[in-house]
Formats: sequence, C-alpha cells, structure tokens
Amino acid sequence: MRYSLTTKITVIFAIGFIVICTLFFMFFKLQHERILGKISENHYNSISWLLSLYQKSNMPEDWERYFKNFDLAYVKNANLQKAIFDHGTLVSRSDTLIGVVDTIRYKNNLYLRIKNQSVTIILESTLHSGNDSILASFIIVMALFISLYVSIFRSLVPLKKLRSDIRKFAAGNMDGVCVVNFSKGNDEISEVAYEFNNAACKIKDLIMSRQLFLRTIMHELKTPIGKGRIVSEMIEDDTQKERLIAIFERLNILINEFAKIEQLLSKSYSLDYAKYRFSLILDQAKDMMLLDDFNSNVKVNLNSDPLLKVDFQLFSLAIKNLIDNALKYSDDKKVLITCDNKTISIKNHGKPLDRSIEHYKQAFIRDNSSKASGMGLGLYIIEHICSMHKFSLDYNYANGYHEFLIKFGKLDNEKA
Repeated sequence: MRYSLTTKITVIFAIGFIVICTLFFMFFKLQHERILGKISENHYNSISWLLSLYQKSNMPEDWERYFKNFDLAYVKNANLQKAIFDHGTLVSRSDTLIGVVDTIRYKNNLYLRIKNQSVTIILESTLHSGNDSILASFIIVMALFISLYVSIFRSLVPLKKLRSDIRKFAAGNMDGVCVVNFSKGNDEISEVAYEFNNAACKIKDLIMSRQLFLRTIMHELKTPIGKGRIVSEMIEDDTQKERLIAIFERLNILINEFAKIEQLLSKSYSLDYAKYRFSLILDQAKDMMLLDDFNSNVKVNLNSDPLLKVDFQLFSLAIKNLIDNALKYSDDKKVLITCDNKTISIKNHGKPLDRSIEHYKQAFIRDNSSKASGMGLGLYIIEHICSMHKFSLDYNYANGYHEFLIKFGKLDNEKA
C-alpha cells in the first residue's frame, strides 16, 4: 500500500509525540515516587529523633523550628486539615511515647499526624517535587516538536506545487508553470522547485520560438501557393492547368499537415471525436495523397466497415502516412489494406528492417539505405495519433511482408 509523504511524516511525528509523552510521564512518575520516598524518610527521622529527645527529657522548645530541620511544616489551613481527616488514606500508624503517629496519603502527597491527649498536629513536606520544572520542560519540548512539524509541512508546500506544475508541464499546459519572479527558498525542495521553474521557462521560450518560426514559415508559404493557384487558372492548356492546380493543392495540404504535426509535437492539439466509417476515412487519406494510380497500387479488402470514434482529419493523416510509407518502401510498389471489426492491416513486400521497429518509431529517424525521402517523422506521428485515440500500433514481418496493425478492438458496427 502506498502512502503520501505527508502521511508518512505525520505518522512518524505521531509516534514521536506518543514516545515523548510516555517518557515524560514515566519520568514524572519516577520523580514523584522519589519525592514521596524522601518525605517518608523525613517522617521517620523526625519521629525517631523526637523519641530520642523525649527519652532524654530534652524536648525541643521551638517545635516548628525542629520540624523545619526535616523539611516539614505545620498545616495551618483548617479546610485542608479537615479534608485530610475526612478523605485521606491511612498509610501507616504507630503508637509511640509521644502519642499516635499516622502517615496519611491525600492527593498524591504524604502528611504526618501526631495525636496525643494534649495536642493534634498535622505536618506537610516543604520539599519541592520538581514537577513544575518537568511540566515546563515538557511544554518547551512539545512546542519545539510541533514547530518542527509545522516547519516541515511548510517546506513541503513547494513540493506540492512542483508536482502540480510537473503534471501541467507533462500535459503541455505551460500556463502558470513558468513564473518570472520565482522566489528561491532556503531548503532543498525550494531549490528544486526554483530550478524546475527556470527549466520550464527556458523550454517554454524554446517551444514558443519554434512555434513562431514554423507558423511564420507556413504563413509565408501560403502566399506564393495562393498566387500560384490563381496563376494556374490562367493557363489555357487544360492538361498543364490541371497538373499545376493539383501541385498547388498538394502543397496546401502539406502545409495543413505540417500545422497538425506542429500541434501534435507541442501537445496543443485537442481531439474532435466523432463516429466515421473506415471507408470514409480511407477516402479522405486517398484524397490527401493525390495519387493518380492509387487504385492500381493499393488493394483494399474490407471484410467489414467498422464505425470508428476518431478525430477525422487526424486519423486520416495517420492512415495516409501508413499507406505513404508502405508505398515508399515496397519493392513492388504495391500495398494491401485489410480491415475487420478489430484491426486495420497495411502490408507491403520488402526486405527486413536493419534495426528493431522501436528504433524507427523515434522522431526524425529514417532508413538511410533507402532512396525514399522524408523527415523521418512518419511512424512517430502515426504512433502518437494512435496513442491519442487509445489504439495500439503493432508491427510484424513474415514471409517477406511488412505488416502494420492498428488494433482498436470490437466496436459498434451499426449504421451511423
């Protein structure tokens, strides 16, 4: 079972609090027993010495002063005397030459009572138990203990914010993560939070610079593409006109794809889910590729036409990139697409990969031995899109065929 750091610290301090209270209680009890033992000894000594004086007929003239030598004093409070008589517990009693001598326990204290025919006196001890100093020490220790507990929890406050900021940062949300005037604390946690804030600010600046650079380039490219598209309409030769229009349309689609890729890489793209038949998604991918010989090079076997809940444009881009990669790296420039209720399979004939498929799924990785051009973002983007849709992208190689499988499980196949 996992517990938070604050819970563990609280448990440790709770155990420490119990241990300290127990130790002080035991020390308090031992100190009290020691004082009671000393009082009992003073009672015995005072009576023994008094009996010795009585036998010598040399009784003290000042009784109060005599008992003071044994740290004893008269109980002069009448109410206290009555309470001792009425509620005290008799500990011991002795019949002596000077009268009956009783030791009485009342409210955790010992009193000495001497009673004869002429007088009854009650004596109490003047020894200081030291309990006040023990209690003061206990209060000081507890105050320090609680102050340390509060101080540690205050030190953990930046850690909680750091955890929240890291989650936002991982999700691509930079708002509130980078603080310009971040105050640096004196403890290690505050220093870590300070360094993370500095790193987040630098990364945020880099991402903003990259976004600004890419968006500026895409904006600048759209202007000549738009002008070229207008000029192409003025060409009289219909064949050349259609070719130029197709080229500029293709360039415009590429710019839009780059915009989606930039948003994916910066994690600022939000999915627009809806249900679409795979055949419709495949038609969109086909339009995006702008291949005149698509049907002659790509064979499609729809064992079923599942209804997929996806972002139409984004998932079409993933299918388009898979088909595009399959055509690029196919020995015979042929691709087979198969679809059922659980998977989408795209196969092509080719040589085995030099490295594992995980190597080629990284960003900006491409097969240098191939003549195919590109930035090496194909598989990286495809896997990223599949992951965003909670689909899995698997790869197999058997009998000279590469096969990429998008697995989405059994879905609702009713009519949309």
